[in-house]
Amino acid sequence: MQVLVTGATGFIGYHATLRLRGEGHRVRALVRSREKGERVLGPLGMGTEDLVEGDMTDERAVERAMEGCDAVLHAAAGVSVTTGETDFSANLRGTEVVMGKALEHGLHAVFISSVTAIFDPDRPATEDSPLVYGRTHYGRSKTECDAWVRARQAEGARAAIVYPPGVVGPDDPGFSESVKAYRSFLRGTLRSEGGNQLLDARDLAELLVRMLEEQTCGRVVAAGHFFNWDDFTALLEGVTGARIPRIAAPGWVLRLAGRAMDRASKISGRPMPMTGEGIEIATRFPRMRDSPQVAELSVAWRDAEETVRDLFNWYLAAGRLPASAVPALGPPAGSRRGETPR
Repeated sequence: MQVLVTGATGFIGYHATLRLRGEGHRVRALVRSREKGERVLGPLGMGTEDLVEGDMTDERAVERAMEGCDAVLHAAAGVSVTTGETDFSANLRGTEVVMGKALEHGLHAVFISSVTAIFDPDRPATEDSPLVYGRTHYGRSKTECDAWVRARQAEGARAAIVYPPGVVGPDDPGFSESVKAYRSFLRGTLRSEGGNQLLDARDLAELLVRMLEEQTCGRVVAAGHFFNWDDFTALLEGVTGARIPRIAAPGWVLRLAGRAMDRASKISGRPMPMTGEGIEIATRFPRMRDSPQVAELSVAWRDAEETVRDLFNWYLAAGRLPASAVPALGPPAGSRRGETPR
């Protein structure tokens, strides 16, 4: 099987590409920068002939990239839940072009959505959840993309939508927001309602490959593991050996603070540590559960402790965290490994 992957130099797309190639499938990647594509994907054995330079909104580039492919994984998107970035219009246009061209050519296509598109604090997020238009530009853009793909599904398209929560794990070529967040958690977490739902990028990649192989359609929630904030902090402390301070406050207080940060960001033009929507999700997130297709495809999530340990070991190896910050993982005294964070 030959698969076109968009976003292959990003976190989810990279791991999906790695898994696809590891299982003997051929991958073609649509990349905005050939230089970056060669740097990130070259070590996976992908040559220049496997890369097509172009943007996901460029119909001609997408057509070239799709030639000879059997399926499409659309993982490319502008992403941000922590900044005041406002222009995510390319997300919808890119989805219309990539998914639209795939379906026009009769290819099976998988679209990576976002839990922000179905997040409702009053009900669990399931594959049957109605779409929700959030307050952030990013959240609304993902909902618009999701709605477009759902409309094609209603017309009988061979398409699937996947909803992962926070995707984490080692080997992130772009150091994405969800991966950065775990380093920030060492400086503080919450003691409040809500919690954190996480999924290992390597496990998500396995699910995506199985869905492409089996030509799975419909909507699939890939829930991973849910932890309330006390249990999540205990997990981090147990893996890293760090003592993590916590912000203890009722959820409504934190949500008010988040909305105040939104206003401050709008006035100042400067990003804040978190958006109001981010805090809303953190303090009101209802536990997600896997869609039946996860078990039907024989995919099982690895233990969350393994994911977190591998992530922090990768931080150290990549020089993105000083060893002193994670005493349970740091090297013996005298070693300078990881002492210079980036």
